[in-house]
Amino acid sequence: MKNLYKLITILLLIPLISVSAQSNRKIDKTDSRTRNWQYESTCFGAGGVGSSYLLKVTSYVADMRLALPQAKKNAIHSVLFKGVVGNNSGCTSKDALIPSGTYSDNFEYFEDFFYNTSSYNQFSTAPSGSAEDSNKLSRKNYRVTFLISVNVDELRKKLEFDKIIMPLGLAEGVQGTKPSIMIFPDKVWMKENKYFKMVDNQGRMVFVPDYDAAILDPKLKIAIQTLDGMVGKRGYPTVRLAETINSIDQGSALDNATEGRDGGASETSITEEILNVAKADIIWNVNWTFESNSIQNWIDYGIEALDAYTNKSLPGASISGSGPKSMSASEGDLIRQAVTDKMDAFLVGHQTYFDNLVKNGREISLDIRRFDSFEYYFNDDVEFKGKEMELSSLIRGFLGSIAKDRNFSFNANENTINVTDLRIEMSKEEEDMFGGGAVQVPQDASMFAKQLQKFIKKEFDVPSKVLTIGLGKARITIGEK
Repeated sequence: MKNLYKLITILLLIPLISVSAQSNRKIDKTDSRTRNWQYESTCFGAGGVGSSYLLKVTSYVADMRLALPQAKKNAIHSVLFKGVVGNNSGCTSKDALIPSGTYSDNFEYFEDFFYNTSSYNQFSTAPSGSAEDSNKLSRKNYRVTFLISVNVDELRKKLEFDKIIMPLGLAEGVQGTKPSIMIFPDKVWMKENKYFKMVDNQGRMVFVPDYDAAILDPKLKIAIQTLDGMVGKRGYPTVRLAETINSIDQGSALDNATEGRDGGASETSITEEILNVAKADIIWNVNWTFESNSIQNWIDYGIEALDAYTNKSLPGASISGSGPKSMSASEGDLIRQAVTDKMDAFLVGHQTYFDNLVKNGREISLDIRRFDSFEYYFNDDVEFKGKEMELSSLIRGFLGSIAKDRNFSFNANENTINVTDLRIEMSKEEEDMFGGGAVQVPQDASMFAKQLQKFIKKEFDVPSKVLTIGLGKARITIGEK
């Protein structure tokens, strides 16, 4: 009787064991496909809202019950390693979040993430909960399509926390200080929104931006706050336009922008006046328009990054395009969605440029002149340390001794000297006059020119006048003050 019970028990378990083994084989087959990442993915519709991407994912599975988990894995894999293909419905293509080599370099981590712990589940959802389409290709092969939403912000935070990828705004090997960024509306936006004045400057009408009025525009506030937030989130310091303007006398800045000391040509500009106070390293000139087809809204935009000291464009540092379309997103969300997938590469370019400045020096230019009362012309001979040389050669030698290097352009005649491509240290040590010891302060063209002013005073016992013409240019006139 006992043997009969054993036989019955075995006969009852055989079907269960068979079903379990069959199920495990299907899971193994499906997981094998996932490891080979056999799927297709594209943006769906406008591509998602807020911090999420919405993807249409087609997976291949051995069992329909495994289709949804596989779709979630594939959607996250696409966002991380392949990027997202755009469509004609308002979704732009998006670059992969991290390099594909990161997977093999961290194989055990991603084995846990996708298979052992199923961590991927918390970052992906299927909004409808059911397949959009399914086809049986063979007895144990199904082609299934799901819509999957991937929370990209939270996914990135997880990988950053686990030290799989670097924080936003950092490139591999990038160390040290980040450049400060200040965001301006560009000339086109200012014109289109009528925030400017045309001022007569010696018979020529000059465009003068009215930032004082522009900063009260709600659209500008939203745009700057959105971009400031994205930049700050990536660890880059920002200088707020509105706060800077409120800290200076707008009226005197405008006077400087439109009239020289003798009523002649402009000595500086309102933008330069703002930058002299803000001391930003890089400025963004931003233009955007809010577009609509009566059903969906989107943003057309352009951002150009300039060196605040030279007003030169950074290498490759401009982005433009159209953002995804949406029926409900706010203007701030539309701006963020439009630039979010380009922001990291954009800022890495800034960092590379800034690291080069730290290494090789910041570029400035000097305009050196003489008052008629000064006894020497620049091509006159003078004596220095027992040697006779032209005054211009003496000035060139002194500038070379305090510059980052001596490789700069120096053009002189009897009354003027123009110095360009002059590289100087990013900061200069100065004594705190109130007993705080030595402090490092950012060095601009005016501060550098004052060292020449002191040298001329010491050697010739004559004063000089230093005039600031933006962060990266200064004029020094020898002979009076």
